[in-house]
Amino acid sequence: MRLAKIRAALFLAVSPIVGTWAAEETPSVPTYTNDDLRRVSPRRGETGVLSKPAVPPGAGNATPAARRPRGEDYWRAEAERLHDRLRSLRQRSDDLRLLIEQRERQQRRQQATARRSPTAAPDSTEVLRRRLLSLEAEIRDRESRFEERARREGALPGWLR
Repeated sequence: MRLAKIRAALFLAVSPIVGTWAAEETPSVPTYTNDDLRRVSPRRGETGVLSKPAVPPGAGNATPAARRPRGEDYWRAEAERLHDRLRSLRQRSDDLRLLIEQRERQQRRQQATARRSPTAAPDSTEVLRRRLLSLEAEIRDRESRFEERARREGALPGWLR
């Protein structure tokens, strides 16, 4: 109880000081009235508002590829190139799936016919599964990077199929 009273007394003693610090730190912001605006409006041309820029906005820093939008033919050809490049990766992933399936069948047959401990031979299918997951992640990554680039450059989603 005593500690609460001390805290309250300190708070009440310090709060006026903090309030004056906050008031001193805030800079005064000038306010303009309609009379002020009417007074300076005849000299509006002197502020530079009527001047024309030497280079149109955005023309100086844009690259030639960004200035000219690419059409449907370009994006369809790019999508076809991507599919061609990914074809070998997809073939490898299909081969891995088949190999995993064959090894699992072979392990089930061996377990059914022989009474060996399943821990006697290492599980080689786990290594193949990790390789398959890595390959599928690579395919998804390449596709998503292409789709993101196409989206940024304004390609319609139907052009990418």
